[in-house]
Amino acid sequence: MKAILTLFWLCTCLASFAQSGKITLEGQVQNASLPSISVTDFRYGEIVEVKLNKNGRFKSTATLESDGYYFLNYGRNTAYVYLYSNDELRITFDAIYFDSTLSFEGRGAERNNYLAKKTLVDQELTADLEAFYMADEEKYLQNVENVERTHQAALATYDVEDFFKEEELKSLRYNKLLSIHNYESNYEFYLGEKTSSTNEFYEPLQGLDLNNETDYRKHPYYFYLVNAIWNKRIERAKDENEMLDVIRLVRSEAVITKLLYDFYANISADNERAEEYLNLIKMVVNYQPFIELAEKRYTEMLEAQALQKGDPSPTFSYESIEGDKVSLKDMRGSFVYIDVWATWCAPCIKQVPYLKQLEEYFRGRNVVFVSISVDKKELKSRWKQMIADKQLGGVQLFADNSFDSDFMNALDVNSIPRFILIDPDGNIVETEAPRPSYEKTTKLLESLLN
Repeated sequence: MKAILTLFWLCTCLASFAQSGKITLEGQVQNASLPSISVTDFRYGEIVEVKLNKNGRFKSTATLESDGYYFLNYGRNTAYVYLYSNDELRITFDAIYFDSTLSFEGRGAERNNYLAKKTLVDQELTADLEAFYMADEEKYLQNVENVERTHQAALATYDVEDFFKEEELKSLRYNKLLSIHNYESNYEFYLGEKTSSTNEFYEPLQGLDLNNETDYRKHPYYFYLVNAIWNKRIERAKDENEMLDVIRLVRSEAVITKLLYDFYANISADNERAEEYLNLIKMVVNYQPFIELAEKRYTEMLEAQALQKGDPSPTFSYESIEGDKVSLKDMRGSFVYIDVWATWCAPCIKQVPYLKQLEEYFRGRNVVFVSISVDKKELKSRWKQMIADKQLGGVQLFADNSFDSDFMNALDVNSIPRFILIDPDGNIVETEAPRPSYEKTTKLLESLLN
């Protein structure tokens, strides 16, 4: 196994499966705050980065290794695109309203306008977390099948090529299977409660080929699905040796490489098996810099875990939406419920309606709701605009150095959304507080206030 992965760090550039071809990208970004846009594959291997001029205009050509799905990236904002040899796309969007204003013209525009609209429809269909996720098996299957049917119907109204229709129908099926596979984890992620499913619920996944190299390289949802299935099998193993036995069943070096990145991500304070994942990396990898990086992450996690309930909280002093400096010390005497978020974080945005409800429920009581953005400084205008557009309440703050701010480092904040609860004396109640969408959040705050 180690021999296979001695050079795994270099294996993220995967072989192409179609004849390469050139594409042309041009367009304009309104309210540009970042210097460039980029196109990457869905493993974030960069295809091209295009600089914007002072007016937000850009133009460039790129060579595709293969036709298929890619990401169009502007900072942390991403959108699926399907690129085909000889495409000539004119792309426009407003940087403040990326998803809702993204538009394409030119050769290849129709399929990409479909994908842009598909993103907005997905957001609408899953906006009500309880209605979509807090459902029994039968209702949940109806929900995910409704998503598939809705997109199938929309696809039929677009004048797109037959090859794209075929690939997109396959992509929609993979997305449905991924939603079925992730039912239990999504339920807990969004609603804070555990649920279990019957074996019959997962029957649609039976017989799925986990070794389709072409689709693994070409279809994002198949890529995510295969990774999720292997990760679940590894997580179910009782110890490191059994984990290793599961890895030995993986035939694809590309899949193993991706799993190793997932193991690295699993070295986190909210994962009880963090040490096992570190040991697993050491058992499988010979690339010393990656091992050292994993060890460093584990050490930082332990330092953050050293902060216990009742310990004095790390403090902060951040700029507010009004332009003032606001410190955690300014809130002494009240419970402080902190939401760490960013404008580009879709799960964070899904929590906004629930955070508003929480704020309204506890209005006039001894709890302060603080939202801290970890957006890059270049996106401060977008942050301000989103606060206005979504009428965000509470205390709105902008971290001085994104994820590298001292407060974030002290609490090992490396993924969002993240919620933190501080008591009136400035001491920690929860470094991983429940989300606003969780019913237990209201109960927790009620018990503390009473």
